[in-house]
Amino acid sequence: MSRPAAGGCPVIGARLLLALPLVAVAALTLWTVRRRSPLDPGVLLLVTTAIVGLFYPLASALVEPLTWRHGAHLPDEYVLGAQAQFLAFFVGVAGIVAGVRLTRKPPAPAVRVTAADDDAVAFRDLWIASGLVIGGGLLYALYVKQVGLGPLLDRHNFAEKYRVSSGLGALYFGLNLVICGCLWAEASNFSRAARFAFRAVAAGVCVWSIAFVAVRTYAVALFLGYVFLACRRTGFTLARVRPSLVVALIVGYAGVEAFAMLRGAWHGSFVDAVATLQRQPLGVERSLGQVVGGSELAHPFLTAMELARFEEPGELAGASYADAALGLLPLWLNPDRPPTPAQEFARRHYPSLEARGGGTAFSVVGEAWWNFGPLLGPFAIGLLLAWLLARVEGRAEAVPHSYLARFQPYLVHMIVLLHRGSAVSIAKHLFSLLIPALLLAASAHLVWEALAARRAQGRGRFSPLHG
Repeated sequence: MSRPAAGGCPVIGARLLLALPLVAVAALTLWTVRRRSPLDPGVLLLVTTAIVGLFYPLASALVEPLTWRHGAHLPDEYVLGAQAQFLAFFVGVAGIVAGVRLTRKPPAPAVRVTAADDDAVAFRDLWIASGLVIGGGLLYALYVKQVGLGPLLDRHNFAEKYRVSSGLGALYFGLNLVICGCLWAEASNFSRAARFAFRAVAAGVCVWSIAFVAVRTYAVALFLGYVFLACRRTGFTLARVRPSLVVALIVGYAGVEAFAMLRGAWHGSFVDAVATLQRQPLGVERSLGQVVGGSELAHPFLTAMELARFEEPGELAGASYADAALGLLPLWLNPDRPPTPAQEFARRHYPSLEARGGGTAFSVVGEAWWNFGPLLGPFAIGLLLAWLLARVEGRAEAVPHSYLARFQPYLVHMIVLLHRGSAVSIAKHLFSLLIPALLLAASAHLVWEALAARRAQGRGRFSPLHG
């Protein structure tokens, strides 16, 4: 169905007027960093911000979105207002990404390690990767036992999955630990056999996430992590990206959205699902409206619009960022912890959905607006996030065997999903990964020292992974 003509061309023209500066700054910044990998953290944040900031305002100008979100029915001034906030956030990110590239001195030689230290690093990496995979697998197995296969394998009632998972976050997060362990192993200097073993585990996670529990985030995390490492090893840069690759990515995304629609209509065979979609009134046009209104790219933008309609700019005055520390504590330790911005937002504006255990994707840009007001808030948060990612990237390049270098592949998918999160959700995710990884690192050091001491006399160098 075509977008109603209310406002007509002036509406589309106003949206394009705000979209053009974003596209121009994006093109200039990407040309500046064309020698960088397309999956470098700063570049990835730049690209995802541009895509999320452009998708809904342009697509909804052409196709009427079909969605349960209130934002789809708001006047166009709220679309333009959200566009301006995304543009401010984007300018902050672009300023850091381009500034780091233009002011960066020639990179110093990467820190090298001695042969003995190389063995210690290899042992540390094997210990951490194995611990994350085994420990995470056990936690997730307990989660499956606690919840039962019925809710997990239900492809239609996702709210029920979230409801039965309440209070089981530590167990549920086990699969993320497994993914982090697989990517840690791939980033390490392991033998071919060791890497193959971890890749087999990663393949099993992908099959489980897509074919059984229908949570594609797990598969996306693994895919992006492995692609990130492939780009780093082959030296693939933005300058080598061809239009055919961009078209392939667009087609791939369209395939993912088509699969999501099929999944919603899947009550029998694949043929039955297709037939169900064909019987819907207005067929393809209705399906396009569902894609525009229900896409993961649309929800953060819709949240920013709804915040502007129902909340006051700067109302939180930084409270949600201060509460992020308290949000790290588990419910059993801090049952009275303040709700996250996403939870509070769902309670205020989608109470029936929140009561069933569901929720809405939040918005990093909207949270910045809610805390510090229009334009300046999103600009400052975009600037800060890009600066933090630049620091991580610089440290990983300077010390290739550092913890940050090993963690980078997992960080990629967090950046892709960043726009639908909030400060507390991001902090909790990082905290839940870093604590077990650091504990495993400390235990690896103790075990290595004990083993090395036993073999120190007359037995040469202890090398558990090489030889």
